[in-house]
Amino acid sequence: MVDPAFRRVLVAAVGLTILAYLAVGLGAWYGLGALPRFDIGWLDALVHVLSGIGVVLAMAFLFPAAAGLFIGLFLDDVAEAVEAKHYGSDAVGKPLALAPALVEALWFALLVVVTNLLVLPLYLLMFWFPPINLVIFYTLNGYLLGREYFELVAWRHLDRHQATAFRKAHRGSIFLAGVVIAGLFSLPVVSLLAPLAATAAMVHIFKYLEVKA
Repeated sequence: MVDPAFRRVLVAAVGLTILAYLAVGLGAWYGLGALPRFDIGWLDALVHVLSGIGVVLAMAFLFPAAAGLFIGLFLDDVAEAVEAKHYGSDAVGKPLALAPALVEALWFALLVVVTNLLVLPLYLLMFWFPPINLVIFYTLNGYLLGREYFELVAWRHLDRHQATAFRKAHRGSIFLAGVVIAGLFSLPVVSLLAPLAATAAMVHIFKYLEVKA
């Protein structure tokens, strides 16, 4: 993180991640304020408590999607820096075109939002059973984040079909890496660096699997 090649990307990543976090938070609070009132003391109090829990869950579970919106903005810079520092003798990866990368990031963010919203009732239902919530969260988002970050890195060296086939051939390792990435996104402060760390880590994983293959 202190390498000069990463500093500009680090500043951009942290700044954009903070903006993404604020967007998720503001959206959640706006939705909370739009809830109807029943003018029944205990019922309004119950709705207030449950909706507050919902806001916390939304910020935790939807944050990876918000951060994912800008993956394409700095992925190439991170990947190039890692490859130059650790894999200088390897073939140089092809930079991703900005427009397709952003479209893919938007599609991924939408996918994460939709899938997490679909299981949000389950998150709420299992709120008092945190281990089950954690299993659901890390399984779902571990798969999604592992797939997205790995394929975006792989596209620098392979076409889309090859990248997808390569990911499927190593789905177990990539899923475990995705679980770790999901864990980074769920930690306060650390989550600010999660997109940058995830991209750098996936470069190493891709290179390792490429040699192993």
